[in-house]
Parts: sequence; structure tokens; C-alpha cells
Amino acid sequence: MKLISYRHEGREAYGVVKDGGIVDMTARLDHPNLKHAIAGLSINEMEKLAAGADPDVGLDDIEYMFPITSPEKIFCIGRNYRAYHEVLEDGGPKWPSIFPRFASGFAPHGEAIIQPAVSEQLDYEGEIGVIIGKSGRHIPEEKALDYVAGYTIINEGSVRDWQTKGTQNCPGKNFHRSGAIGPWMVSRDEIDDLDALQIKTSVGGETRQDGGSDMMIFKIPFVISHISKFTWLEPGDMIATGSPGGSAIESNPPKWLKPGEEISINIDPIGTLTNPVEAE
Repeated sequence: MKLISYRHEGREAYGVVKDGGIVDMTARLDHPNLKHAIAGLSINEMEKLAAGADPDVGLDDIEYMFPITSPEKIFCIGRNYRAYHEVLEDGGPKWPSIFPRFASGFAPHGEAIIQPAVSEQLDYEGEIGVIIGKSGRHIPEEKALDYVAGYTIINEGSVRDWQTKGTQNCPGKNFHRSGAIGPWMVSRDEIDDLDALQIKTSVGGETRQDGGSDMMIFKIPFVISHISKFTWLEPGDMIATGSPGGSAIESNPPKWLKPGEEISINIDPIGTLTNPVEAE
């Protein structure tokens, strides 16, 4: 089941994607937004309601929003795929590299990501995004997926030269609308095998990334469990789980994103996240 947050005729709403449209759940459930709905354990109820209803609005008639419109926390896992030779040359990392991102650093599906005025080194990273469905702390790894509501696509875009301006990479990872999230989330039951997903990124029709989640070093259950050891995970929190190589910086010369280009990231069965690139 695909769950979406959107704006239609100035009204913010959420619903279930069905038959090229959306069955509006805002009017059918006593929850103000999708984050509250998944926290209220209403995913099964939404599926039942959508099964007997026709779409209320078409996908072509809406403005996409983040699947979770106000995530409290967004965590990112760096260098989490075996495609990076520097990650493996010493036998691999012992612990995951984790850093936070602000929601303002992303654009929703269909809206522009921004090449900043102070840099030409805007990069892309197609990633599986995990959306937490219930609160947890010190979550056992074997039970970690019980805390997942679903999955989305994240373009964990980076401004590369700003990652080296100082000892921390926070500035380069948080430029305004340097990445993207969307177009929706799929419920957890849509994905049977988290190690069998293919991440495909294209820019202007040229394939730039094409790698499998089986190359992930720290698997999703471990990452959830590990993060929950230092902070509470709450409904609507997101985790970007790493990119399979092929980013712009790895080309010679680097193929930085340019204004006027369009970037698409496909992960079946989630869907395709597409954004144009504009100059600030």
C-alpha cells in the first residue's frame, strides 16, 4: 500500500494511492496527518477503507509533500555500501557513520532541488529511507522491523566542497533543498526482502547509480537498533540507509548536478522520486 501526503487546492491532506489517484484519508480517519495516523496504528484501517473506495483526487492534480510532513528526526548512514574502496581497505568499519539532517535540506517529489550560489559541487545519493512507526528505545535487532511503518526514497544530496570546510560535514549535508524525499511511502508489508532492492539513479536519462541493497554493510535492523541505543525513535522519524556508489564525485571529472537537469531515483516496489535542478 502506498501512503501519501499532499496539498490540493490549498488544503493539506493524506491518503492511499490507488488507480492513478488518491483515496483521501483525512476525511475518513480521526488523525490530522499521516504521522499521527501511523502512530495510531491505523495502516490496516486505511487499507480496509481504501479497498472499498474510489479515488477522490488524481495524482496529476496535487502538490506532493514529504510522506511524513514534519519528521522530528532524520538520520543518515554514511559510506554504508561495499562499493566504496576506502570503506573496505582496512577490513570495513566497526560502527556505522551517523549524522543528522534537517527537513529543510530536502524538497518533495516534483519540486526543484537547489544548486547553491556558493558551490557548483551539488552531488546526489539515491537511498532507501526507513520510516519509523512506533516509539522505541534500546530496540533489539531481531525486533527492529516491528518498529518500521514503511519505506520511501531519499536523495541524500551533498554539497561536497562544504563537507571539507571544517572538521564536520554538517554544512555540506544540510544546504537548503539539496536533496529530496518521496514521492510517497510504501507500507512495510510491500517489501519482503530488504536485501533484494535495486537503487537506480539517472540524470537526464543517463544511468549514474545501479546497485543492490545486498551490498549494505550495516543492515537496516542493526541500524535501527543501534540508533535506539542513544536516542528515542519516534513515529515519523526517518533513516537514510546509504548509497550504492556512482555519485557525481566518483566520476572523472565529477558529474555535478547542473541547473536544468532532472534527476530520478527508482527503487521498486517503492516507486520513482524525480526532481528538476535549479540554481539558487
